[in-house]
Amino acid sequence: MNRVLFLLLIALQVLSFQAIGQKKSLPDWLASEKKNEKLVHVNGVTIADDTNSEMPTRITVEIFGSEPKKATFDTFSDRGNFEFFLRPNAIYHISFEKDGYLTKMLEVVTDNIPDKEWKVGFVLELQVSMEISVEGFSDELQSAPYARCMYSGKSRKIEFDKAFSKESKASWEKERLRCLKK
Repeated sequence: MNRVLFLLLIALQVLSFQAIGQKKSLPDWLASEKKNEKLVHVNGVTIADDTNSEMPTRITVEIFGSEPKKATFDTFSDRGNFEFFLRPNAIYHISFEKDGYLTKMLEVVTDNIPDKEWKVGFVLELQVSMEISVEGFSDELQSAPYARCMYSGKSRKIEFDKAFSKESKASWEKERLRCLKK
């Protein structure tokens, strides 16, 4: 029993150090700020669509606005976990990439959130399903947002734009079928 507890403690420490390692490698504009409540806490995992198992990926976050910035980093565990923070009044493109899989991009809009709604910030939990690459699949589709999230005044949360996602998914399926017919 003591040995199991000891191994569990060691495993938790390793995961903590991995998470700290990723957070330290993040630029300031993606890191947490204790005194800033105007943050969107983005966290989640990437999943291989073909095996339904968690997998590491490379993530690129690009901010558009008055001061465009870009950062690239790896998920902080072999299980594909990630965590970073977004600021208000911007549009972000977040790309998930892995060799042998199609690149997926998520657009997150934070410039439509009223100041009074920030109280303690927002949480955006993601499970990104990575699809196996198909020869000839459009680079243009992979470099455009697959999904979009933004603040909803009705729910007072950051939500996926369902109409955008439905249209995007249909475009991807049409492209996949085109590639498979070759």
